[in-house]
Amino acid sequence: MARVLVAIALAAAGCAELGVVGDGTTVSWGPPNRGVLVGGTRLPVAGEGFVVHPRWAARGTQWGTDELVDVIVHVAREVAAAHPGTRLAVGDLSIAGGGRSKHHRSHQTGRDVDLVLFAMDPEGRPVDLGEMRRFDASGRVVGGGPVLHFDAGRTWTLVRALIEAPGPGVANIFLYAPLRDLVLDHARASGAPDSIVDLAGQVMAQPGDSAPHDDHIHLRLYCAASDPRCHDYAPRPPPKKARPIRGEEAVAAELARRPLIGSMLHFGPRW
Repeated sequence: MARVLVAIALAAAGCAELGVVGDGTTVSWGPPNRGVLVGGTRLPVAGEGFVVHPRWAARGTQWGTDELVDVIVHVAREVAAAHPGTRLAVGDLSIAGGGRSKHHRSHQTGRDVDLVLFAMDPEGRPVDLGEMRRFDASGRVVGGGPVLHFDAGRTWTLVRALIEAPGPGVANIFLYAPLRDLVLDHARASGAPDSIVDLAGQVMAQPGDSAPHDDHIHLRLYCAASDPRCHDYAPRPPPKKARPIRGEEAVAAELARRPLIGSMLHFGPRW
């Protein structure tokens, strides 16, 4: 808490010499589970290809860094273009100013967002959920109601759009391991390039010290280069040489420009 209070005080004092404020952009300060968000950007409750349903809109948790909001808007358009009529349902980002909320231990620095999973009916027709529904290891929804299945196809479109999106890059995509495997199986079966599938496999994982994330995706971006007081947990992967296929060169270039983490701080549960 002392670190958070110091960050808030420095930001309020306008300490531009520390790189906290002054560049006209948002600032993510500290690690995801013990930090603040300075000058956050608010995601609209609806836009091209995405929606924040009333349950989440009422929480006031639509605040993120410029980079996170830009990525959400970008990937929503990509998914809607590939699957007309689809709307990405967005859950919690951060509260205004960041810090801990009553809903999350992380989501404190504007780099985290929850995304509702895509579903389909038994005939394979897309169903967009207005709430988070749990899926079992086979990809079938649990908890009663209509029979629904996890939509690995649209989820792969989302995951690929995320890892290819411009910006600081994806640090983590937390997702229930069996659902992760369904997504990667679909990617391989659809002929996706190996380098893209491998990168997706690196960033997608089920967290080990929290809920299994069988009802939503938890996305976390790396720190932006402009936020020197921001701390990453996920190690940055080494640069990879990509084949000249659309999208892959951009991924390789993004990985190559990311600096390696000199040290990683741990302040408790990370999710």
